[in-house]
Amino acid sequence: MSLPSQGGIGFGGATRGRRRRGKGGPRKLLAAVVVVGIVGGLAWAFIPGDKDADQPDTSGTQFTQAPGQAQPETQERRTPTTPTDRQGEGVSRLVSNPGDTSQEQKPQAHQTQPPEAQSRSATTAGQTQQPQHQEQRQTPPPTVLATPAQDEEPLTVVRPSAAVATLIQQAEAAIKANDPITARERYNQALLSDRATAADRAHIREQMANLNQDLIFSPRVYPDDPFATVYEVQGGDSLAKIAQSEGVATEWLLIQRVNRLSNPNNIYKGQKLKLVRGPFHAVVSKSAFRMDVYVGPPEEIDQWVYVRSFRVGLGEQDGTPLGAFKVRRHSKLINPFWRNPRTGEEFAADDPANPIGEHWVGLRGLGQAETFSGYGIHGTVEPESIGRSMSMGCVRMLPEDVALVYELLTEDISEVHIVE
Repeated sequence: MSLPSQGGIGFGGATRGRRRRGKGGPRKLLAAVVVVGIVGGLAWAFIPGDKDADQPDTSGTQFTQAPGQAQPETQERRTPTTPTDRQGEGVSRLVSNPGDTSQEQKPQAHQTQPPEAQSRSATTAGQTQQPQHQEQRQTPPPTVLATPAQDEEPLTVVRPSAAVATLIQQAEAAIKANDPITARERYNQALLSDRATAADRAHIREQMANLNQDLIFSPRVYPDDPFATVYEVQGGDSLAKIAQSEGVATEWLLIQRVNRLSNPNNIYKGQKLKLVRGPFHAVVSKSAFRMDVYVGPPEEIDQWVYVRSFRVGLGEQDGTPLGAFKVRRHSKLINPFWRNPRTGEEFAADDPANPIGEHWVGLRGLGQAETFSGYGIHGTVEPESIGRSMSMGCVRMLPEDVALVYELLTEDISEVHIVE
């Protein structure tokens, strides 16, 4: 006889065993239904177009995107084309903080969008590129800006050359009429005109230099010449005394040159001498390696009259400073002693190897150039340096040219402008 517990268990187990056999069919059916449901759900998940396009798939990643979707890399390349990135703000932050992952999470938000939403985002990104192209079109190349419109071309091309050409024609007519003073005046007006071209100015300088060879550097005196006069020698005169008493703003050596005196001491009472009053000034064009000499009142550049030009050498490594200068008092020297400020090497006055030659004209800066000191105009024993940048910053000239400039420029009066 079995215990109650044992009999119950045995009874119950026999009864449940029969029930499992009776329910085996329904369980298999239930399992089949579950399998079909899972397969159907997976099929639904992969059939495009069945889901709501506006519903973001927050569980999706770049690995679950269906073929044909924009890859995350492509979307990430489009993000710099947003207006913020075009201005350099968003991009600069990403570049300046490469370790900031909070900035890198922004492109990931686009990765979780469904295909249609990503397509619209790509379209929007493409639209943001249009302002960028429009901005490029709004900034034409310099050649376009410099080119006048067709209806304005006669005004910007023909009129300026015609105005300068008229002055040149008047100057040529004055030369034929034996009126060099008027010819020089017309040429100078054309030279100072902002409508003159580089070719015009080169031609004018050549013509004016030829005129001034007679008007300034010859013994001949023309009536109404504002820069020259005739002086009659008095007893006990010397060229230096005449220059001082008559207020000539040049070296007395210019009186000797202009009157072609072989000996400055051989002058006599009653002799007529031509005096060129001056003062003279210089404008050094660094880009052209050229010095232009003018005559006229100081500090009134608009009244200066061109005289002639000289080729110059300038400082190495752009060492010649820009600015306005004046010839420094007690700075003009003939056959000077010179000490190289870099090496300390000294050159005697009569040393033929003296790098600065036989003439020195010291300069002092004006205004913003006041801080510059030690610069000057001098000769050279290296003629090949003319037209090149080889000096320590001073203006070099050929020996015969600097000798003439030395005679023209006056201490504490003559100005020297160094321009680009």
